[in-house]
Amino acid sequence: MANKVAIISDSTGCLTDELLKEHNIFTSYITIVFGTDSYQEFKEISPSKFLELMETQEELPSTSQPAMGSTIGLYERVLAEGYDEIIHITISSGLSGTYQAARSAAEAVAADKIHVFDSKTVIFPQGALALAAAKLAKEGKSREEIISRLKELQPTGHIFGAVKSLDNLKKGGRLSNLEAYFGSLLQVKPIITMTEAGKLEAVAKIRTFKKALTHLIDAIKEADLDEDDEIAVLHMENLEDAAKVKQAIADLYPNHTIHMAPLSLAIAVHIGQGAVGVTWSKTK
Repeated sequence: MANKVAIISDSTGCLTDELLKEHNIFTSYITIVFGTDSYQEFKEISPSKFLELMETQEELPSTSQPAMGSTIGLYERVLAEGYDEIIHITISSGLSGTYQAARSAAEAVAADKIHVFDSKTVIFPQGALALAAAKLAKEGKSREEIISRLKELQPTGHIFGAVKSLDNLKKGGRLSNLEAYFGSLLQVKPIITMTEAGKLEAVAKIRTFKKALTHLIDAIKEADLDEDDEIAVLHMENLEDAAKVKQAIADLYPNHTIHMAPLSLAIAVHIGQGAVGVTWSKTK
């Protein structure tokens, strides 16, 4: 009889509660820190509360990987539920220390039963890997088979995000006050993507947010996706623009699944309110 494999995703994967429940995926929560107060993203702080707190702070909140004890407790709880093995899919090691911390937690619990997989990405491409792994686990595939397939799927994830406000880039030191001032005057909106090294970087500067959203739609159109790709539209409290982008993509790809979800707060810390992103990934 095949071992029963549990799948864990970091909360940065932007999987909705419905998807997590449907595919029986466990969550490890990244922490958002405001001064001396810390919150697990999505579980203890909503996007609206996040923005409300951020408006009262001169400095940006910070982010932190889950405490070692929390990850150890999660692994122990999952194994106690009758699972033989665990695959934990983390946010890119290029963006966070979560991967290394999770490996240490796995060593402390049962290194032979827990595999920590570096997604080398974030938001829905990270979540899509968890979805793919969960589907394979349900089919009874072994841990080795699932990991092998994840390595094949990992390069298929793509991210393009349009930044609406330059405030967080300025606060975070990624823009000088002068650059932010002139950028706002000129309505320049950066386009963010994920590099092969697992880091986020700006690849274009577009005049006006409306044109930046069009850039996202053009990018996914040019990708010429096939039926194995799943699409996600993510946003930071900007449902109106996200819905328009989703409809435009649905017109291009009427037979594709298009998910829509809030943007990970750990990413929103850097790119701010109103941001909209599109991603696509293969999940089988």
